[in-house]
Amino acid sequence: MNEVSAGVLPVSTLLSRRSVKLVGEPGPNDEQIEAALAAAVCAPDHAKLQGWRFALVRQPDILAVGEKAFSVLEGLGKPLTPEKQASTRFWLKDLPLLVAMAYQVHHDHPKVPVLEQTLSMGAAVMNFENAMHAMGYSSFWSTGLGSYTDEMAEYFGFDSLDYQFVGYLGVGMPKNRVIPADRPDPWSVASWFKAP
Repeated sequence: MNEVSAGVLPVSTLLSRRSVKLVGEPGPNDEQIEAALAAAVCAPDHAKLQGWRFALVRQPDILAVGEKAFSVLEGLGKPLTPEKQASTRFWLKDLPLLVAMAYQVHHDHPKVPVLEQTLSMGAAVMNFENAMHAMGYSSFWSTGLGSYTDEMAEYFGFDSLDYQFVGYLGVGMPKNRVIPADRPDPWSVASWFKAP
């Protein structure tokens, strides 16, 4: 197998990834989680800030996270409807792994603007998702559950003055058959540049 063909299988794995919200047991074990974290820390990281943070949650603490989020949102005058609470509890009840995610913000860094730090966190999350997919799991990146409140960030130990919370990953085995996603033509988002 030459170097070009050797790369086909990893690329085909990437191309088959899609978000799947409803997942259940079995979830990844500690060794698999460590492998996904190892992939996450391979993300581009200008100045080696290593600001990525992942809080790992298993049952029954996952259910507690949901109830905390409901309480926080109600306290902020933004309560979820009973229907939304019910659908959220349905999502969380069988979820084997919830990952709360944030990155440490280095304000006024002389070399790395906050935008680059944000992009690095996104790359780390994507690496984590791709690693889980390569191991046979599905994931879903959610910015619900009070993601944009200081209270939920601080619930996980992320001081809102120093960290930016970016939401959650739900990880597990799909409950239903995964239908391939309808993707755009790759060349619809790219073109060759020629210097004028």
